Amino acid sequence: MVMESVPKFAGMAYAIIATIAVIVLFRTGRFNRRVGYLFLGVSTVLGFLLFAPMLPYQMQVLVSGNASQLGVPAALAGGILLVFIVLTFVFGRAFCGYACPIGAVQELLYLVPGRKLTIRNKAVPTALRLLFLVAFIALAAGFSIGLLKYLGVRDFFYLNAASAFFFVFLALLLVSVFVYRPFCRLLCPYGALLSLAAIKGRFKLRRNVHCKDCKKCEKVCPTNEAGRGALKQECYLCNRCKEACRLDALDYTTRQVQPAGDRTAA
Repeated sequence: MVMESVPKFAGMAYAIIATIAVIVLFRTGRFNRRVGYLFLGVSTVLGFLLFAPMLPYQMQVLVSGNASQLGVPAALAGGILLVFIVLTFVFGRAFCGYACPIGAVQELLYLVPGRKLTIRNKAVPTALRLLFLVAFIALAAGFSIGLLKYLGVRDFFYLNAASAFFFVFLALLLVSVFVYRPFCRLLCPYGALLSLAAIKGRFKLRRNVHCKDCKKCEKVCPTNEAGRGALKQECYLCNRCKEACRLDALDYTTRQVQPAGDRTAA
């Protein structure tokens, strides 16, 4: 189903445009659920039509020294990866939230009704993600072994059901019905780098002076990142917190508000 005739740069161009558009919509207060579904749908479709923008896979190709597979100069691909790290440092994980096909398909599947399981101990997924990143780099750089192959990322979006790895990724997607973004939060090597950048991100969804600490935002957050003082490294801007808040007490901003009687940053 993937259209090999389409230039690979088309996917990268979409990633940049979509990410910037999401950022602008959040900054202007015009982002809503319907807009989010539109981005998620387009990104998912592009994953199957172009196998793009698959930045985790492109990172793997670069690290393993097989840049000829990218369809664009290695320097350009590396520059694009760096651009999104910088964008995440400034604006948070807008790319992961809405432009990445791998994240988009998981986000859509999490909407399927069913009992949801929340990982409360954030140290566990963080440790697993960083361990996977180390193994990913070591195997790709040292032995040209791409772990994403064995997770079935390419086979799934190429609809290669003849490969056993296709079903590995399919299993991960089935898990994502119950656990929010398991691939993104546990296994994505590029996402691990972006999560580190997001810790110091300038723009985040922060509480403002209207917050009454009702904790509705914390109850609906699938990554347990809505609490006061949360690092927001796993905030995918899903917007559930803003939708749950009836006091308009959350803003996408750089401003930290000190709550009354509490000097902890929002």
